Amino acid sequence: MFNSDNLRLDGKCAIITGAGAGIGKEIAITFATAGASVVVSDINADAANHVVDEIQQLGGQAFACRCDITSEQELSALADFAVSKLGKVDILVNNAGGGGPKPFDMPMADFRRAYELNVFSFSICHNLLRQKWKKMAVALF
Repeated sequence: MFNSDNLRLDGKCAIITGAGAGIGKEIAITFATAGASVVVSDINADAANHVVDEIQQLGGQAFACRCDITSEQELSALADFAVSKLGKVDILVNNAGGGGPKPFDMPMADFRRAYELNVFSFSICHNLLRQKWKKMAVALF
């Protein structure tokens, strides 16, 4: 188990995409228990809200924002939401991703969606947010 005493993020503000479950959820909880204020972003709003509730029960500060990271419009809204709630963004963890159970038997439409989610969205997210946050020193992961 991670000990947040080894890594303190007091005063830092972070966005974690794909934070409604799995690794993204654990990153959001870990960052919050280490002192960061966190925007929990996920395509599933209920899942994001549940993670925010968990973080708040642990004494952390978190906000939920539904976002499909394959949409530039939704990413832009996520960036604006984060700054409105946190005042700044220091860290972006671009964790959202996905695929299918059988990558070699996947219909082409599903393959395109997975590629869009796992490859294009990463680039779109970094480029869009870097432009929006020119004056902020943001660590992009």
